[in-house]
Amino acid sequence: MFAKSWKMIGWMGAAATCVSALCTPAHAARYADVPGYYEPGSNLDVVFGSVPVEPFDNAQAALGGPGQQVALSQGTLTEIVSLGGWTDDPNTGTNNRTTGLVVGFSVEVVNNPGDDLLIVGNAPSAFQFYEPGFIEVAIESDGGGAKPGGWQDETFHLIKPGNFDLISDPRNANNPITITSNPDFSLNYSAPFDDDTNLPGYFDVTPGGDGFNLSDAININGDPVNLFSIAYVRMRSVSDSAFPFGSFIAPDVDYIEVLEIVGETNGDGFVGLSDLGNVLGNWNSAVPSGSVIQGDLSGDGFVGIDDLNLVLGNWNAGTPPPTSVPEPVTATTLCLTLAGIATTRRRSVMTQ
Repeated sequence: MFAKSWKMIGWMGAAATCVSALCTPAHAARYADVPGYYEPGSNLDVVFGSVPVEPFDNAQAALGGPGQQVALSQGTLTEIVSLGGWTDDPNTGTNNRTTGLVVGFSVEVVNNPGDDLLIVGNAPSAFQFYEPGFIEVAIESDGGGAKPGGWQDETFHLIKPGNFDLISDPRNANNPITITSNPDFSLNYSAPFDDDTNLPGYFDVTPGGDGFNLSDAININGDPVNLFSIAYVRMRSVSDSAFPFGSFIAPDVDYIEVLEIVGETNGDGFVGLSDLGNVLGNWNSAVPSGSVIQGDLSGDGFVGIDDLNLVLGNWNAGTPPPTSVPEPVTATTLCLTLAGIATTRRRSVMTQ
């Protein structure tokens, strides 16, 4: 397992012991951490100059965050995995197999305002060179985060690409991209892929990564889908067109980062009383592992002190919804209140 775990310095050993506004958690970013499925298409990107050819075909490279490396067949360390060509049957306009890469998140990804995911490929900043891929997302219907093999019985929804109306649906149509090169090695892409600054909804396009908003998900008919959260992402190549060099467009993936608001449980983009209520409402209870809306922010399948830390430590984080105002409650006040609750319960037990 190459996943990076959440790292947090607990600022509250127990509810009754945190009485300082300086109690603040340290929380690392989190990334895709559950392997799912990998079936590359044709002509993977390969290690330059390797003999024999060493393709970037270790799907574990997509798990974890930046700097997470895995070994290829000949021992080369890499951070990326290549998806290969768009389909296993080039030039036919069909893609009935699940060619591509599926990864999951042990804690579900909540649909907050703005971008929810950042997919980082290896698009260089030195010159225009990109290999667009599209993504589909799915929930875990059993609740919570991703389960091993759980993606297989889920319905995936496309994150609508910015040029969807020009190219039609990339899931069921052939989308060739013509590329020509100039003597200075600059590349020219055919429309509507000729401007890489105008391609929202694709990954491996923008140096530093491409953001995705779960609110842009659509069903097979092209209609919007209202998703509270997702647990799986499937990534696939857009085109089966050949480069001038004889290889195919092959999107690459380095890592997938969750752009979350830590402590947020209800999708409104703000950490407040409703999030505290989701945690306390399931206090000391077992819930589906990674079920954020039930308060399992830590992903251990149990709602307890770790989850409470994440809410209280990020109190008032985010932007209040238009119909609300920031909660006039400090973390210190909440800690003292919880301390009183804990003390009352202990006294109750002692007098029984």
